[in-house]
Amino acid sequence: MKRPSAASLKRLNPENLARLGADRLAAILIDAADLRPELKRRLRLELAAEQGAPHLLLEVDKRLTTLATGKAKVSWRQRATFIAELDALRGMIAQRLAELDPTQAIGRLWAFMALGRSLSSRVKDKDGDMEAVFERAASELGALLGKPSLERAGDEAHAAALVEAMLTFPAGWKTWLGLVLREAPAGLAAAALTRLQASASVTSGRMVLIRQLADAAGDIDAFTDTFSAEALKTPSIAAEIARRLLTVGRVAEAGAALEVAKPVKAKSFLGSGRTPEPDFEWESAWIDYLDASGQADLAQETRWIAFERTLSVARAKAFIKRLGDFDDVEAEGRAFAHAARHADFHKGLAFLMAWPALPEAAKMIQARADDIERVDDD
Repeated sequence: MKRPSAASLKRLNPENLARLGADRLAAILIDAADLRPELKRRLRLELAAEQGAPHLLLEVDKRLTTLATGKAKVSWRQRATFIAELDALRGMIAQRLAELDPTQAIGRLWAFMALGRSLSSRVKDKDGDMEAVFERAASELGALLGKPSLERAGDEAHAAALVEAMLTFPAGWKTWLGLVLREAPAGLAAAALTRLQASASVTSGRMVLIRQLADAAGDIDAFTDTFSAEALKTPSIAAEIARRLLTVGRVAEAGAALEVAKPVKAKSFLGSGRTPEPDFEWESAWIDYLDASGQADLAQETRWIAFERTLSVARAKAFIKRLGDFDDVEAEGRAFAHAARHADFHKGLAFLMAWPALPEAAKMIQARADDIERVDDD
């Protein structure tokens, strides 16, 4: 076996450092810790973890208190080190403490998340590095809350902590809430929703949080109630609501929600104007509604009309896959022919390339060479 070279043995990696032995490494760490306070704090946390949960809790609480009561701005020179130490603290709580005492780890992660408000005013996080730390903590908090062994504690206590956190710092929780709920128990969102709805006032910031909770809890009515009557006329919002209603079989209500946002003819001083093109997502939901309400033929007609208008590959393929043998081949040919003669040369060609229908695309290029030159001249 080839002996490692002197150069390879000098590389900084776990194997080479292990050759120094525990005593030598300990001495080096002590020297380094004297020059780097953040390293000294990390070593104290590691030593405390070796002694058990109560000892680690004591050190974690000290650090959380220091961070919570700090007022000084973090300079750009200190920022990288500060965020790295913050991330190390997160790891000690979410990993080391969680292994020793998951319940206590949850409590400390709530305290860690509470730091977000004060730290956001102390640290200029232009690159999002600190935000990434809190997002990781939110995901880990949700995972811990979702542990089967901890669910028996009930959702109410966790819901109270969640609502308190959201009311304290709504701006941060717009992002973090979804990460927590992703792996948290199903009942947490419903319990928190009830509490948040009962809070003194509902601001626009809180309304976004209520919407997220309602969606996670599967409460479509509460989700819908977060939008104003005017907002419900917005096609994209109507589509969101209709899809949720269709999922639970409330077909008629889905249709009614879409009707409210249906495109209408614009009025002009000469009389009725043109009906605007429907929003793509609204139209997709409308087609799903037609299918769900037993109007399959009308749904197919709408798909084809939409394809002719937009040259959407998705619309054409959805239309064709619902046809029987031979009919699907004929419809595919019709779609290719429509794209090939479309007034917008590039749009038609893009459809054929995306399908992909490369022979038809080649024929289109040969047949409409003048259109290519006209576009280039423009």
